[in-house]
Amino acid sequence: MSSQHKVTNSQRQQMIAEAAYFRAERRGFNGGDTVRDWCEAEAEIDAQLRELEDGELVERVEEALEAAAKTLAAARRKIARLTSDARGEWERDLDKLVALRDALKPKLAELKDQGERAGRRVREQTDKIGADLSELMRRLEAKSKH
Repeated sequence: MSSQHKVTNSQRQQMIAEAAYFRAERRGFNGGDTVRDWCEAEAEIDAQLRELEDGELVERVEEALEAAAKTLAAARRKIARLTSDARGEWERDLDKLVALRDALKPKLAELKDQGERAGRRVREQTDKIGADLSELMRRLEAKSKH
């Protein structure tokens, strides 16, 4: 989904120009300040784009959590069939997966609660944990094929 909504700088500029135009149009093109129209339109468009990005991040994180739950269940079934020597490595990876999943849940909740106000740091942390979670799941899935 996120790749569908990437906005280029020129698209962003066009969106701002249109929003500024509509601001002037609403007041009948009488009075007002074109620079102020542009600045207010820019703030409005940037807020809308951030909201879209945050929504996409939340969606990606929710998908990662759902995939992690499935991978975790499959890995636990596989571990149950392994010898005790082979279990150690799998259990360490599963412990990491559980820790990442558990770290991601409160970040996701914080991101949802804060919405547009969510700081860049929270978004970056959430995205990083999600990426780490996905990488560990890929490794576990590759292991399970052997």
